[in-house]
Amino acid sequence: MSTKTLSRQEVVEMVDRMPAFPKSVQQVLELTGDINCSPRDLVRVVEHDPVLTGRILKVVNSAYFGLSRRISSVKEALAFIGLNTLKNVALTVAAIGALPKNNKAGMNMELFLAHSLGVGAACRWIGNRVGIEGREIERGFLAGMLHNFGSVLIALQMPKIYRRAGVLAQATDRPTFLVERELIGMDHFEIGGLVADKWKLESSISEAIHYHREIRDDVERSQLMDLLWMSSRIVGEIQPQDRHVEDPHAELGATLPITIADLLEDKSAIEVAIERVQIFREV
Repeated sequence: MSTKTLSRQEVVEMVDRMPAFPKSVQQVLELTGDINCSPRDLVRVVEHDPVLTGRILKVVNSAYFGLSRRISSVKEALAFIGLNTLKNVALTVAAIGALPKNNKAGMNMELFLAHSLGVGAACRWIGNRVGIEGREIERGFLAGMLHNFGSVLIALQMPKIYRRAGVLAQATDRPTFLVERELIGMDHFEIGGLVADKWKLESSISEAIHYHREIRDDVERSQLMDLLWMSSRIVGEIQPQDRHVEDPHAELGATLPITIADLLEDKSAIEVAIERVQIFREV
């Protein structure tokens, strides 16, 4: 099979064909990007979108948050879970809505979504476990949720290459992202970072998605990158079908005061967190 190395412009055009967020979610992003954001304005924007409101309330009232009382309005939800968490619930609901139901590459979207949500949940659980600041934990959840979205673009736009990359990765016992670089000139993590940029997420999130699986001399390693890497690894340990080849750099994870072995001692607690976040698949 012939290969095709893409120019950056071709990838940008491919990313541009991804569905945009609904107007209400775009407004949520704009509001929460302002340090002077008014909670009242955020509530008003969300409540003007009844579909988004219903989905947010379903998640907020689920076991995922485990609140002691039922929440009946966006205003109440904001008071109980906070502005940043509310924003990320809205973004997660919108991102899931952007996923296609079918694809020619044979990509299993249910497994993809279960894994993505699992990594997001693991980011939140590990972040709390090691005492990471709350806003950074929320960034971790979103990075985890979106970290493999580049694979969706490859499956939709280049289904033959998507399938070929999977076959070669399995046959040569290599991570799929390294095979993708050989076949198309970049990997799904870099493409996923571009998706995060398109959706106007913070640069730290797009950089974590892009670089979390490797050490580079020209990129400063961040705590968010290591949180995402470690979460992906732990979900692979818990869900064998998601297991990936060992990463080539021992330095990955060095910014966090915990190891994969430490986390596996709390495997059952992480499994509960991963199970609870699957409520997003039902909204």
